[in-house]
Amino acid sequence: MSIRARLVVLALIAVVPLMIDRARLIEADRTERVAAASNDAVTLTRRGVEAQEELVTAVKSVVQVVARTHAAFADTPEICGKFLSGATSDAPWITGLSVVAPNGRISCSTVSNRIGLNTSDRPYFQDALRNRTFVLSNYLASRPRGGMVLVGAAPIVNDMDEVDGVIAAGFELPWIARIAAETARRPGAMMLVLDDMGAVLAAYPEQDKWLHKTFDASPLMGAMRARIDGMVTAEGVDGVRRIFGFARIPDTNAHLAIGLDESEVLQRVAREMRTSYIQFAVIGLVVLFGVWFGGEHAIVRPLRSLARVASYIGHGNLTTNTGQRRWAAEFAPLAAALDGMAKRLAERERDLRIANAQLEHLTRLDGLSGLANRRGFDARLETEWREAASSGQALSLVMIDIDHFKSFNDHYGHVAGDMCLRTVGEALAACSADASIVARYGGEEFALLLAGATMESALETAENLRAAIEALDLTHAAAPSGHVTVSVGVASLRAQPSDSSQILIEAADAALYGAKRRGRNTVVGHAAIEMLDAS
Repeated sequence: MSIRARLVVLALIAVVPLMIDRARLIEADRTERVAAASNDAVTLTRRGVEAQEELVTAVKSVVQVVARTHAAFADTPEICGKFLSGATSDAPWITGLSVVAPNGRISCSTVSNRIGLNTSDRPYFQDALRNRTFVLSNYLASRPRGGMVLVGAAPIVNDMDEVDGVIAAGFELPWIARIAAETARRPGAMMLVLDDMGAVLAAYPEQDKWLHKTFDASPLMGAMRARIDGMVTAEGVDGVRRIFGFARIPDTNAHLAIGLDESEVLQRVAREMRTSYIQFAVIGLVVLFGVWFGGEHAIVRPLRSLARVASYIGHGNLTTNTGQRRWAAEFAPLAAALDGMAKRLAERERDLRIANAQLEHLTRLDGLSGLANRRGFDARLETEWREAASSGQALSLVMIDIDHFKSFNDHYGHVAGDMCLRTVGEALAACSADASIVARYGGEEFALLLAGATMESALETAENLRAAIEALDLTHAAAPSGHVTVSVGVASLRAQPSDSSQILIEAADAALYGAKRRGRNTVVGHAAIEMLDAS
């Protein structure tokens, strides 16, 4: 049986399609429950908002009626008090109805201890005078007994269109208690009323625990600031994760939020998911055992063998051969590919070594003269210098410069100049059989390195080279002699391990400069230069 067929058998044992379908159904049930809880929370929140709107409308009607009829009861405090009490008889949620003079003092009220109080600094009083319309207080105040009160105010406008004061009504919010009672019927639910700063104005359950505490940075508060209403799943003030419906309470700086405990909502779904996870775990163990024992021989061992072959190839062992083993149908192409790759890599490695050797050789040759270039010369000089330092033998350097070469180029052109360099290079190579290396040092300069040669033998070789170039009789109309000549500088030193080969080059260069000073077409040794300078 092929590996593919064995994997199919293992997949059938796992019954993966059934478990996937089971997980899909559980997830669909979870989504439906979350949606239902979200709708429930949003519905409760909307009921509270609608109740608030109805309450504010009723308070507005009472306050505006009292403001319009103010002239009828404004004569004496007794008449005023009775009128205000009568106006609130059908509105038990109004906790106090007061007449406020233009200076902010309460002149008449259903609550006797409020008469004379100064409310000029209250925002709702100032807004009613300034806007000349019904306004609500911009905050919800918590009463000592834990309830909540809101203040509505309307201006008193006389027949002369002047403001004679303000009618202010403080009223409780009975709908909060009703919404709290409905919330209580849902296990783990929570109702919150928070202001824009995140301070708790009312809460259920445990109002005393949360009242006046601030949760400005909570995710719930962030969601309520971002939208007027909606839903969000987040942690409540008690750290319990809930599905919240929320809405801004109209005409106030407060928000109402009702959250249903997510764990309660998803309890049955969580139980089914745990059961499914257990089933997945059991099936997973069965699959693992099947893969472990059955796949070890069918899959793992062949892969390990192929991986070892690939590792051998990666480490440069290109003589591996996978054809000595029988492979499953799926692995046979890979094994053949590895053998082919090893063979091609071996061939390319061989070609690369040959090409690199050729390139290395080319990088050390001067393309014009066919001699070694500066790079090849420097490398050979370092090698000979180390050997000379070890053996104690002398090492001589001959530096050659074509005289008046710039004039030659200017007179005959660069093509003729190149031909001249090539001819001189060939002549130097022909006369320097004993040299370790003959190189074009740069421009019109050439160099010969003579290992083991003394100054006398190096000077003799240099003179032979000078004479050979002169014997070429290359026409040079711009030169005093009428033909091409060379100046030669010679230096010979015994290398020391602590010295640099640069001193040999500097000595030969100084000798070459001395030959130039003597009129060119001559050979000068470094010691002779020193004696010339001394004299």
